[in-house]
Amino acid sequence: MFKIGLIAVALSLSVAVHAGNRIELLYSDLRFNIPAGFAAVGDIGDSQNMLIFRYGDELGKRFLAFADMTHDETLEYGCPAGTFFEAVFFETAAADCDQMLIDAMHENFVRGRDVATWTQDSYSLAYSDHGNKAFLFVIGKDAKLIKIDSDFLDGESLKRIAEDI
Repeated sequence: MFKIGLIAVALSLSVAVHAGNRIELLYSDLRFNIPAGFAAVGDIGDSQNMLIFRYGDELGKRFLAFADMTHDETLEYGCPAGTFFEAVFFETAAADCDQMLIDAMHENFVRGRDVATWTQDSYSLAYSDHGNKAFLFVIGKDAKLIKIDSDFLDGESLKRIAEDI
């Protein structure tokens, strides 16, 4: 039944693709404007909370992925995930967070990377470019954390996706 619902959503989104070059996506109670023209959409539910759009025919290429990491239990951050990533990108004090893990994430996402941070309404946003992959973290004051990543969109494109959250 779930797969039928997912197919219905994908079909309705694909009809909207022809309406313009952007599609409004409501994900984890936030509004995003994603590029139209995706070829496939997949939802990895359960604890993964991932929604993936593929913009082409080649498997694993030209993707846009959304992950709600608010309640991520894959790592022990020592604090809420949103608080942790705010400490990584905005270098805020987070005494309860795992400081060694903050340093490791800072090394991976900040040092030597093209990084941009800004605030928008009640959210902090952080962009990190890894050359062949770009990340955008949307961090809410309530420790909400959404990770958006893509292998074909640049920083400005990811910023436009989140401009109406």
